[in-house]
Amino acid sequence: MEKKTEDIRENLEGYVVDIACLRTIPSAQIPDKARTHTTACALMGHCIESGYGLVDNNDKITLLDPKATKHVVETLMKTSKEKGARLHVVRERKGGGMETVSVREVVGQ
Repeated sequence: MEKKTEDIRENLEGYVVDIACLRTIPSAQIPDKARTHTTACALMGHCIESGYGLVDNNDKITLLDPKATKHVVETLMKTSKEKGARLHVVRERKGGGMETVSVREVVGQ
């Protein structure tokens, strides 16, 4: 049986937060903190090294794969948002896991 494109590709959208910060925020506060997480923090060295996650409109957290980091950093370097950056991430199934293939900023929200 041939796999359908939707079976191997997913689109995610949410507020970007580095994993280092996600680990320090009490779970009940993550939705609010994600919406106010600063771009400057997300671009700090140890935050970049920790990787990133997205918090969607339903407050679900999705951790991104290590290959996403480069794309996230490039996108955050271009944003004019000082906090609450929203990203759209496209991932494809590769080698049994999901791998990020593109990241772009969600503007106008």
